[in-house]
Amino acid sequence: MKKKTNRSFALFGDNAGIRFLHMLSVALIILGNSDSRADSDVLHILQYHHIDTQTPRSTSTSPLLFEKHLIYLETEGYTVVRLSEAINTLRQGGTLPDKAVALTFDDGFLSVYKNAFPIIKPHGFPFTVFINPDALDIGSTEHMTWQQAKELVSGGAEFGNHSIGHIHMIEKGADESAEAWKRRISDNIQKAENRIQEQLGQSLKMLAYPYGEFDLELVQLVRTLGFVGLGQQSGPVGTESDWQTVPRFPLPNDYGDMASLREKLKTLPLYPKEINPESIIIHEQNPPVLEFRPTKASPGSISCYGSGQGKIETTVDGNRVTVSGNAAFQSRRFRYNCTAPAGSGHFYWHSFPWINPEISD
Repeated sequence: MKKKTNRSFALFGDNAGIRFLHMLSVALIILGNSDSRADSDVLHILQYHHIDTQTPRSTSTSPLLFEKHLIYLETEGYTVVRLSEAINTLRQGGTLPDKAVALTFDDGFLSVYKNAFPIIKPHGFPFTVFINPDALDIGSTEHMTWQQAKELVSGGAEFGNHSIGHIHMIEKGADESAEAWKRRISDNIQKAENRIQEQLGQSLKMLAYPYGEFDLELVQLVRTLGFVGLGQQSGPVGTESDWQTVPRFPLPNDYGDMASLREKLKTLPLYPKEINPESIIIHEQNPPVLEFRPTKASPGSISCYGSGQGKIETTVDGNRVTVSGNAAFQSRRFRYNCTAPAGSGHFYWHSFPWINPEISD
């Protein structure tokens, strides 16, 4: 085995403020190294939770930063597409507009209605909100109301499924059989879908996994139910993507600065094959050892990074890449992000998510 080493203001309704940021963004683009490469079979899905400055930082994007994101997309020539239509197109092997991007929000927090929507509206961009309908049914003050959701539908939004109760869907009860778990989760997903259709007249059959958690059993169940499943692991989407583990780029303040956004929008799918292990659930082996065969880059060009660990050990044997963290991970959810140069300022990207169920949130 040969070891590889490589290096690898408040803007709501303020037209003057928006014009200023627009001009500033254009100036920055002209001064920067803008790349004109376009790919009609790639979709970048951006994921947000709160658009606020008073909510948990790990899941919040400030309204100012969010506005900068939208101005950048517009001035740099990206096409913001409706998620459901874009996914259907890719699943059928079709092509999207060049530089296609979709906007998504998880949980249906009130800040999406109060803060994000007034910023989106002048741009006319479509967007997708994944909700747990029970939060709206009980009148949670942290979430939008059904009436507010209807206003968003009139303004270009679509609403997807985020389960009833925002539960850890992969977890089984102490005495729950596999079949009982399957019935419970199926009922949960369908109940949420029915409630959204009753209130908003939409049934997209798209499920954003709560916490971004899924396993082989849940993926198979979602496939059987005819749903698209979306995670929270980062990465671009293409025609060969797995439609029950669709990646998105989370963009909270800490990972959503402008330099990071530009970098993420220059990614292409790596499309790894022959992944071992198949399960992303870890128990005894921590850090987990991962093997895969890249199909869009030479194995020797791959570099991988672990959550909170920076660059991690990556070795190559023939056409196989083996990856392992530098030390045990202490969080319930973590990632191995693997990349490789793709030319023209772009790079291939794939995020491998892991879950340690022994650790609770």
